[in-house]
Amino acid sequence: MKKNIVFSLQSNQAVAEKVAKKFNAELGVVSIDNFADGEVLVKSLSDVKGKDVTIIESTAKNAHEILFQLLLLIDSVKRSGARSVKLYVPYFGYSRQERVSWFNEPVSCEVVAKILDTAEVDEILTFDLHHPIIENFFKTPFRSLSTTKLFVDYYKKYFAEHHIDTKDVVIISPDHGSNTRAELLSKEFEGTKKVILDKRRPKPNLAEHLEVNVDEVKDKICIIIDDIIDTGGTLVSAADLLIRSGAKSVLVAASHGVFSPNSLNRLLESPLDDIVVTNTIERRLPKEIHITDISELIEL
Repeated sequence: MKKNIVFSLQSNQAVAEKVAKKFNAELGVVSIDNFADGEVLVKSLSDVKGKDVTIIESTAKNAHEILFQLLLLIDSVKRSGARSVKLYVPYFGYSRQERVSWFNEPVSCEVVAKILDTAEVDEILTFDLHHPIIENFFKTPFRSLSTTKLFVDYYKKYFAEHHIDTKDVVIISPDHGSNTRAELLSKEFEGTKKVILDKRRPKPNLAEHLEVNVDEVKDKICIIIDDIIDTGGTLVSAADLLIRSGAKSVLVAASHGVFSPNSLNRLLESPLDDIVVTNTIERRLPKEIHITDISELIEL
């Protein structure tokens, strides 16, 4: 009898299937019933008694609903005798609300952490957390895994196909928040340099890049590395600046493709030559957007 079983609700079903196949684990079946009064009932239809359960579910669109469904599924498998429960939240919703930015705001991410702590799972894992301070919000053992390997593999192939010398490549951090991601990627390619752009945000969802040293990016292949693509404003602003500063081309890699309404058109009409994201959020994307697979980074 298989001792590992993998579940997903709706956000990462394809990833869950790949992980189950990779480890020869059972793929769990979930029932979600919605009642007329708005209540929901979530339960496992699979036998989990004595098994190690892994749940993979991003809290992306309708994050508050998915969070509650997750709590119910976790309670279902624990009451049904699961030996252990590991929770992967590939894209951690509310992670950008990790501090008070405006008067009277809550720290929403910390509230979510406290809610997930009540589920009392054995471990919670995510990918490329927006800010490291979030780890301190949890009492449950918590880890943020890096997707750098996926982008390294992608760009090795890209450079070979396009005959690009890594000495002509500059890794761009669009702000100081992505500096670590840029540093990790830059270290993997000999001869590349890292550049941090200066940015200020006049108001929410509007990014404005101020300046970059022209000598650092002129005639270079620039790769912008970030954790989230949402409205696309930051990336388009950065790409415009880099092209004006003489960059030969601008590519972008981001861990989480949120892609708010109208963002895809904005990105595809921008000076960006290549866009790659992971599948932490599963959705149908235009063929111009390339996708790397997080399932190879998941362990049961």
